[in-house]
Amino acid sequence: MKNAVIYARYSSERQNEQSIEGQLHCCNEFAAKNDLIIIDTYIDRAMSGTSDNRPAFQQMLSDCTKPVVWDIVLVYAIDRFGRNSIEIAVNKQKLKKNGKTLISATQRTSENIDGTRNLDGILLENVYIGLAEYYSAELSQKVRRGMAESRRKGQFTGGHTIYGYKVVNKKILIDEDRANVVRFMFEQYAAGVYVKDIIAKLTEQGILNHGKPFAENTVHRILRTEKYIGIYRHNGEVFTNIYPQIVPTEIYTTVKVKILDNAYGRRSPDTVYLLKNKIKCGYCGSTICAETGTSKNGKIKRYYKCLGRKKGNGCTKEITRKDELEQLVMNTTAQVLGNKETLSYLADKIVEMKSKNAQSQSALNILEKDRSEVQKSINNLIAALEQGIFTASTKARLDELELRLSDIDAKVAIEQTKQTMVPTKDKIVKFITATLKKTPQAIINLLINKIILYDDKIEIYYNYTDTQNPDDNKDRRDFLFHSETGSLPFSRADYSGVEQRDVLVELYI
Repeated sequence: MKNAVIYARYSSERQNEQSIEGQLHCCNEFAAKNDLIIIDTYIDRAMSGTSDNRPAFQQMLSDCTKPVVWDIVLVYAIDRFGRNSIEIAVNKQKLKKNGKTLISATQRTSENIDGTRNLDGILLENVYIGLAEYYSAELSQKVRRGMAESRRKGQFTGGHTIYGYKVVNKKILIDEDRANVVRFMFEQYAAGVYVKDIIAKLTEQGILNHGKPFAENTVHRILRTEKYIGIYRHNGEVFTNIYPQIVPTEIYTTVKVKILDNAYGRRSPDTVYLLKNKIKCGYCGSTICAETGTSKNGKIKRYYKCLGRKKGNGCTKEITRKDELEQLVMNTTAQVLGNKETLSYLADKIVEMKSKNAQSQSALNILEKDRSEVQKSINNLIAALEQGIFTASTKARLDELELRLSDIDAKVAIEQTKQTMVPTKDKIVKFITATLKKTPQAIINLLINKIILYDDKIEIYYNYTDTQNPDDNKDRRDFLFHSETGSLPFSRADYSGVEQRDVLVELYI
């Protein structure tokens, strides 16, 4: 009599213990008929046979190298041992090297229990292995094809449902309560609020995740997830009919840009760099990022440093002290925009620019042309209906055109309103004055578009927005005066008292 172990396996969660029980029952019957003593069993549950990376299977292979008292590995069928022909051959050789034999309770194998060769079993065993591998590959192909078709139909194909959505009848729907939290995260981050502060605000409102405050990496993952704008990518295909859109595309784009801008150490979680994401090197064009150093006495010093120089691109831009540069920018902004003469000049130029824009009819002309063409198509369909030509497709087309006409009418009304919304000089002055009273970070976020930094000078580019609310910075654009359009009464400032050197400030406003 020989000692044996049984290896049993089933593939997926849709199978159950009955599959294991059936295999064990059959193997035990075979063992009794062939004078085998079963001394142990190895069982893998819900594990695919296409890979040998199975806990019980690997334990069995490990045990076969030890001085154990068993000679046979008994399986219900060869496909329980594996479905990959190469791995089966390798693992069988490992068993054979250690004096063990693989035997199936239901199929002929290449070796018999007594160790002799089974000639017809050599052929049959390879047929069984080939069929098992073919069946596995074919099943995988069918599953992938079926899941791809389900995705094209907009159906949920399983897996984890991301925060803000729920699944009902194989369709992904918006979970409004959680979706509002997602929108809040995106809106706050787009407005410049840090992730830790977003979490603090949510926690204050009693909004938690699994009973605890949101983890920072969870919020970062949400902010990077494209599914929130209705886009799902899989194996190179793009699906827009699976996830309903939660976040407006423009807000998602803003957040994406900010996330990229916050890379490369441009933001310190403990120290606020007021000019982060605003500065470019005047020599190589690289981003100027945050830099920290420690002096011999252990004091931490903070700087702005060219990322190009940091990466060794050959740039020689000197590092600049953080506090020095920020104070210079704040003082310059207050002096330039707080000067009554400059402020008046700036407001006049803005009014002039907006008036010119208002005279431009290009967008309105395109809309009027579209409206004319849609109206013509509607008239043609009505004429056809009056002649008795009426079908379901005709009615559907008419409904579609009328909906489109309504949409164009709304856009025309908006554009006509824009043409008349030229801000007064008073409003512009009030906007800039109100902004200057805000905190340094708010002033920089609202007024400064970018800064070009050299060793001996800086160029500051300011924003302008025509909204009446200084906190609303949508529709923001650069407002620049170049030499060909005139120079400001105040064009340069000398700060010789800073670190014993002069810094020339050229302002393009």
